[in-house]
Amino acid sequence: MELDERKKKILYSVVEDYILSAEPVGSKTIVDKHNLEYSSATIRNEMKILENEGYLEQPHVSAGRIPSTKGYRYYVDNLMKENQLSMVDMNYIDNNISGYGDTEKLLQEAASVISKLLLRPTVLSLEKNKDVLEHIKVLKISDKLLLVVILSKNGTVKDCFAKLTDEVPEEIINELTNHLDQNLRGTPFEKLQVALNEVISKELKRFGSVLTEICDSIKYEFSKENKKLNSGVESILELPEFSDVDRAKNFVNMLSTKDIIQNVVEKIDDEKLGIVIGSENSEVLLKDYSIISLNIEDDNGKKGSISVISPKRIDYSRTVSILKYINEKCKGFFEKKSKEEEDGKKR
Repeated sequence: MELDERKKKILYSVVEDYILSAEPVGSKTIVDKHNLEYSSATIRNEMKILENEGYLEQPHVSAGRIPSTKGYRYYVDNLMKENQLSMVDMNYIDNNISGYGDTEKLLQEAASVISKLLLRPTVLSLEKNKDVLEHIKVLKISDKLLLVVILSKNGTVKDCFAKLTDEVPEEIINELTNHLDQNLRGTPFEKLQVALNEVISKELKRFGSVLTEICDSIKYEFSKENKKLNSGVESILELPEFSDVDRAKNFVNMLSTKDIIQNVVEKIDDEKLGIVIGSENSEVLLKDYSIISLNIEDDNGKKGSISVISPKRIDYSRTVSILKYINEKCKGFFEKKSKEEEDGKKR
């Protein structure tokens, strides 16, 4: 059923009002707040039709209506007005995303800013496995402690500590650094563990236990999850949707797995900004929630994705505007960094 203009205006009013109030919306509220040129009886009749067609739901017999998944989807695709960000939001983003450091740090800052602005948790997924090792350096911190620094082709810097059982001379550390750098340069991170095992098998007699200790430290660092949950859980639990303690507990438990959310995000991977609402999610545990996911890319491809997790009731317009603004900001940092690298090669 294609909605006529009157039904569109009423559905838009219901969604907008419910997003703000978290209360079921009645016909009188629409008349009082939205200045529509229809009578309360006409609006009530149209709301009943919208309910029958699956765009609205009535949580209680005596209550007004709330948007269904279908209603939210129609709103997002056809009715939502993408608003200009407020100066407050833009200033907060500009002041809290520095652009300094590597790609991972930039995306972590972006995810944290989104979480704090929207008061919703975010999940950051990094594209480490598609990256390539560009340079490795081993530095002696003390007699039995080494710092391993790894630089990737896309500019990500990783470091880890290797604790030694025995003291190792500085010249051995330098020789080992050169050997690792020559043999591991150009290795995709997804194949790094195999490459490290090959180095150990070939060179263990030459370098001894220090080689194993360094390689084990690197393998452990890269075994960590590439998905990071940002703050925002405490704020979201204050929403009316989580007045039920069991529902709140289930939500926190679901976030802690992260794989459930990642499974959904991977299915919208082709879109730069994807919105999955309620029962559109393949995961049953997410049927009451929306995931709004932004893929962040540079000229070489995807760097990662930031996903906002929320009850279906969220200000979709502001969320989309914030994500698009941050995406443009990240693009600017990537372009600046690329230009600086090109200028450096010319010198």
